[in-house]
Amino acid sequence: FWFAAVPMAAALATLKVLRESDYLEHTVALAERLRRGFDEVATRHGLPLRQTGPAQMPQILFEDDPDFRKGFAFGNAMINRGVYYHPWHNMFFCAAMTEADIDFAIAAADAAMAEVKAGIATIQPHPLLMRLFASTAH
Repeated sequence: FWFAAVPMAAALATLKVLRESDYLEHTVALAERLRRGFDEVATRHGLPLRQTGPAQMPQILFEDDPDFRKGFAFGNAMINRGVYYHPWHNMFFCAAMTEADIDFAIAAADAAMAEVKAGIATIQPHPLLMRLFASTAH
């Protein structure tokens, strides 16, 4: 019975922080900043995006990318610049993120999109994803 009190105490402490802080406004503002920044960068590089989901849980995909080749190439380029980007799934914000983190990610996206744009003619679909597509086509 005592072990149930630990998660309950943690849940109550979490609810107190949520009630007494601006975490929601903070994460929404940062997420919207990231979305705007990514849109501006993508437009500049001629690689339009489709963004869905709640602001602080964005899914950011490339238009006209049915096999996610642009998404995977962009994700690899982002990782090489120190930013994790998921090529087809929602991502998640947390209250620990800062404006500097978002600015860093936008700057990385600018360089990563330039890399994707420069190599777009030779980008191949990810082999594991192509096997998955092939296995579901039957």
